[in-house]
Amino acid sequence: MTMGLFRQEAVQAHEGTKERGDILRFERRWETVAVKVVAIAAVVGFLFASLFGVDEYAKGAAVVRIDGRRVVTALGQGTIDAVSVTPGQSVLVGAVLAHMSDTDERAELHRAESELELLLAKMLRDPNDASTKQAVVALRARRDQAKNAVESRYVRATIAGVVSDVRAQVGHHVGPGDVIATVTPSEGAKASLVMLVSAEYLPMLREGQKVRFELDGFRYEYQDMVVSDVSSEGVGPLEAQRVLGQEREGAVSLQPGAKVLVRAKLPASSFQSNGHPYGYFDGLTGTAEIRVRREPLLVTLLPALRAVLP
Repeated sequence: MTMGLFRQEAVQAHEGTKERGDILRFERRWETVAVKVVAIAAVVGFLFASLFGVDEYAKGAAVVRIDGRRVVTALGQGTIDAVSVTPGQSVLVGAVLAHMSDTDERAELHRAESELELLLAKMLRDPNDASTKQAVVALRARRDQAKNAVESRYVRATIAGVVSDVRAQVGHHVGPGDVIATVTPSEGAKASLVMLVSAEYLPMLREGQKVRFELDGFRYEYQDMVVSDVSSEGVGPLEAQRVLGQEREGAVSLQPGAKVLVRAKLPASSFQSNGHPYGYFDGLTGTAEIRVRREPLLVTLLPALRAVLP
């Protein structure tokens, strides 16, 4: 008797039923559940991408400026002989901040005054001498010019306020335009923010937009404000640096490309961090961001939909 490949009982059981056997037998109920779960997830994902948006921000470096602050510079070149103020000292308009060496200027003034006295004495002896009168007029102009030269060696405050910084030191040589000191208004001084963002966002920037500012060194300490002014043109990094001021050169790292100057008023002249109050100072840097656009996530994933959706 030849043995078959299958047992006799298995062959009889197969012949007695119309059902076909499966290579792998599993529960059909879980297949249905899995299909439903995938379908629901797809619908939820589509609704999420359609209803929820993605924000785009104009982000850039920002510098704190104190409104009304004045930078006092030297009118000529010379050596600092004396510094008359210290940071935090109150001064009035015209108060002497520093004095530059004036040996040559005073010598010229002394000569002009001496020669003028001699000519005046000569004119008293002969009042009708026309040449003497002309020489007196010329010497008076020369004396006044020498007085102005001596006066220019005094660096004076241009506003009443508080000396916030003194750059000059005794013995230092300075040139025209070099910063001697800075003076801040004593009362009502407000802080503002100057932001430098890429010029590609200029068409989307406008007054009233919300700004979020994070000061360097104070992570996650945000200050919210609104845009008060937007420049009408883009400028290069060098021009943007000039707007910030000579004393801020190198304080802000600017990437190549045109920049837009955006200004906003800080809500107060001070801020708090971990319960401690701190004051704003001119030149503090940080990062500011302005939300300029919001679009559905679906459009972000499929940019071609911008031409179809409003």
